[in-house]
Amino acid sequence: SLRRLWCIPVVAALLVGLGACDAQATGKTADPGFAGHWTSPQWGEHYILVENGLMKIIYTHDDGRVVGSLDGSTFTGWWTEVPSRQPTRDAGDVTFQLSGSVNTRTIDGTWRYGSDGNPRGNWDLPWVDDQIRAEVAAKFKDAAAFVSHPS
Repeated sequence: SLRRLWCIPVVAALLVGLGACDAQATGKTADPGFAGHWTSPQWGEHYILVENGLMKIIYTHDDGRVVGSLDGSTFTGWWTEVPSRQPTRDAGDVTFQLSGSVNTRTIDGTWRYGSDGNPRGNWDLPWVDDQIRAEVAAKFKDAAAFVSHPS
C-alpha cells in the first residue's frame, strides 16, 4: 500500500540519522571503507579491521602489523614487522589515503623506517573484497603484536 511505501524512506532516514549521531557522540569517525581484504605487489595480502576509530592491519610480508587512527579517509599509524617490531629496521610511520568508491577503492600509502627521514611512496593497495578469513581474524585478538607509535 501507499502508506507502507511512505514508511520505508522515513525509517531509513531515521536509522542513518541515528548512526550519524552515534558517531558524533563518540567523537570517532565511521569507517569510510577501509575494512576488509586488500592486496599489494610489494607487501602481500592485507586484512583491515576498524573498531571505534582505531584501525588494525595484518599483512603477510614479515608477519606485518599496523595500528593507528582514522580521520575521515586518512589513516595515520605505525607499522611493525618481525623479528623485533622495533625501529628503525622493523617499524615506522605509515599514512594511508583511501580513494574511490565501493569496488573500485584504492589505498595510496606512504611509509618510512622509524619517525625520521623522507617517506617512501610504494605502499599502494587495491581492494579485493570485504572478507577476512577466520585464521586471520583470530590474529587480530593478539594485542601484543600491534605495537603503537613509541611517542
